Amino acid sequence: MVATMIMQRMSVAMEYGVILKWMKKEGDTVKRGEPIVEIFGEKNEFELESPADGVLLKILCDVDDEIPISEPIAYIGKKGEKVPDVMPKKLNQAGAVTPVVSTSTSGVASPKTKVVTKATAPPTETRLPSGKIKASPRAKKKAKEMGIDLALIVGTGQGGRIVEKDVLAAQSIPQATVSDERKVKQVATMKPLRRTIARRMTQSSQNPHITMITEIDMTEVVELREEINERVEKKHGIRISFNDIIVKAVADSLNQFPKFNATLVGNDVVMFEEVNIGVAMATDDGLIVPTVRDADKKSITEIALETKDFGNRAKKNELKPEELTGSTFTVSNLGPFKVDLFIPVINPPETAILALGQIKKKPVVVDDAIVVRSIMMASCAVDHRVLDGAPAGQFLAALKETLENPFMMKF
Repeated sequence: MVATMIMQRMSVAMEYGVILKWMKKEGDTVKRGEPIVEIFGEKNEFELESPADGVLLKILCDVDDEIPISEPIAYIGKKGEKVPDVMPKKLNQAGAVTPVVSTSTSGVASPKTKVVTKATAPPTETRLPSGKIKASPRAKKKAKEMGIDLALIVGTGQGGRIVEKDVLAAQSIPQATVSDERKVKQVATMKPLRRTIARRMTQSSQNPHITMITEIDMTEVVELREEINERVEKKHGIRISFNDIIVKAVADSLNQFPKFNATLVGNDVVMFEEVNIGVAMATDDGLIVPTVRDADKKSITEIALETKDFGNRAKKNELKPEELTGSTFTVSNLGPFKVDLFIPVINPPETAILALGQIKKKPVVVDDAIVVRSIMMASCAVDHRVLDGAPAGQFLAALKETLENPFMMKF
């Protein structure tokens, strides 16, 4: 009996996997549990194993193909067995759904034989907790007629429900083209991580944001950091960063504002008991966001040890799937890049994100006297469906109070 190897979900947020490398070729003998293919899924690399003993009868997709979860990618069985005439769907670089055609014995398909259907919108949170797509009967019928995957459509109906007009709009999304009048210097295909970021940011842009901005006097944080590092460097061999202190301050502040530590599911605002802070980190391929779990229960030193470990392993692509998921709030700090202020994009499905600029010495007025203080700009973007300007301002005020009086925090 022929066994179907499918694209597996390797993390909660993963919706697609990118084929990086086939470790076996058609006709090779394989054993159950033996690694067959390397994939990239939701900001990390994995190996998928053979589901059965037998021969790799057919490879259904090429290297660099982007395949939705649960779609078939290969067939395994006895030599000579007939394989099902079922091919996986995939996304092309323009976001269009493309049925993958049969491949040769080397597993490489001819680009000329690919059939591209109408373009669809990038994926969004249109699923119920059970995983079922929220769509009206008319939308489902129209999508079936047009050959469009509902999982790739942005729903504009009640609670993100896909309606018929969304399907019709997906059909008319224009393809990007390069004008003959412009000279092209280079064409760089986006790497899998960059594609994931592109989809997630497009998803985020579908929701209304509102951003609050404030200045925070970090003078005492500077003093606190110097004091802590005298002890931490001797004991642990690391130095506390300003971001480690800020992550702790954010985690403590979130306990006062549960709707900032939440997600929107349909019409329900689901507030989490755990305070899991996503710490945005830049890599050569793009931004990744490892998660400091239960950050409110950890000391600044414990957070520093964890983030340093994340940073070291991120450079080697050694982070585990569970370390890149589960965040309930994100902190993005561009201070090390000499950025003063920026407006962040919420990391879905979270409801808020904090963006931080560099700490600079500035003249400020304190008790009617001009003094030099270490000042940082901070901006907080919130999902306007869940939160308004007033609570966003209150959250920033609470964070400001904590950072301007940091010696109360757990070191």
